[in-house]
Amino acid sequence: MQVVPEAGWLQEAMMLGTPSSFFLDAVRPYPRGFRLAYLLMSVSIVFLEVVFHAFSAPLGIHDILILVTLCVMLSVAPWLGFAGDLLYVAVFAAMGAFSSSLAFPSLGVFLVAVVWIVRRWTGRAALLLTGYILLMFWQNGVEFFRFASDILLSSVTCAVGFVLRKFMDGAERSRWELEESRMQSARATEVVRAKLAAGLHDTIARDLARISISLESLAASHPDLADEVAPIVNLAHDSSRRLRPMITELNFDAPDPSLMAAVKESRLMLQSGKLELGAHMPDDIDGRLSRQAILMGSLFVREAATNAMKYARRGTTVDLFAEIVDGELSLTMANEIGNKPSDDALAGGYGLMNLKSRIESERGRLSFISRSGRWIINAAIPNPKIQEEEGLR
Repeated sequence: MQVVPEAGWLQEAMMLGTPSSFFLDAVRPYPRGFRLAYLLMSVSIVFLEVVFHAFSAPLGIHDILILVTLCVMLSVAPWLGFAGDLLYVAVFAAMGAFSSSLAFPSLGVFLVAVVWIVRRWTGRAALLLTGYILLMFWQNGVEFFRFASDILLSSVTCAVGFVLRKFMDGAERSRWELEESRMQSARATEVVRAKLAAGLHDTIARDLARISISLESLAASHPDLADEVAPIVNLAHDSSRRLRPMITELNFDAPDPSLMAAVKESRLMLQSGKLELGAHMPDDIDGRLSRQAILMGSLFVREAATNAMKYARRGTTVDLFAEIVDGELSLTMANEIGNKPSDDALAGGYGLMNLKSRIESERGRLSFISRSGRWIINAAIPNPKIQEEEGLR
């Protein structure tokens, strides 16, 4: 069963807009679970009436016609949606104006009230039950016990409706959470595959291309070694060709890395710790860097920002300077040192020593120093225009 949000009559009319759309919404059939409930209630009303009158006065033709009419209307009501409910209630009220010994068709009214509460039409359900109590009062006159029983039945109906609504909301929420978990798992799988593909592209494939280029340069400089070098060059080329389909199969459709994006992410992280990130860099810096320089630069920015998040004095500005000088990406991040490390800062970062080792493995440099109450981290990352990067993308 589906649960739809509650809305007042005026709000619904404004949302629906045109009379035709209002009509279509009013006659929209209920889900299958509701249709089954209406059918079972119709059968129950017939069964209860037959059993009841088997021990009392037999049903007359007049009562049988009313009973059949009401049960048919109740069975058909969910196929007409809200309009079907109104039609049944109207027929029930009209039939009540005639003398009848039927006792159980009122269960159909209670079912309609429960359905309206479940579908979050609480105001409509309250009006319906109030109208039912007034109709019974009008038909039966001043009978205290009958009046009290009608109020009790209406209260029980409301309780049943709210319990069912809570149960169905919980079921719907569980279904939604399960679907969300499936989507998150699928997204996580895609992210892992993309990162693995990017890692193969940015490390093994790039290194194979570099080895090939270095060996070809060696053979060109030393022709006497050409015969010995050629098999190794061919092996590197073959390995690169075998690796390329693997990268494609792993879905190398991840977005291009961006140093500017890393800066934005770090700025949001620092803002959560009452720190501002002042970035000073060219707007087109991503277009002037190689892919590997962007990756290393992004790693530097994130790790340096994580370090500042823990050690910087709250309410200050963390400065980031980035420029391209002599074929290198120069990065500097500086922050004022706080009195003590923050306990609520992000932990488990890459680590400055690991960052230093990683950058140096790319033939770069990293240094950090404390000076005049400020912590300064500086990195120089090579920014080569490597031809094989274009060939392997």
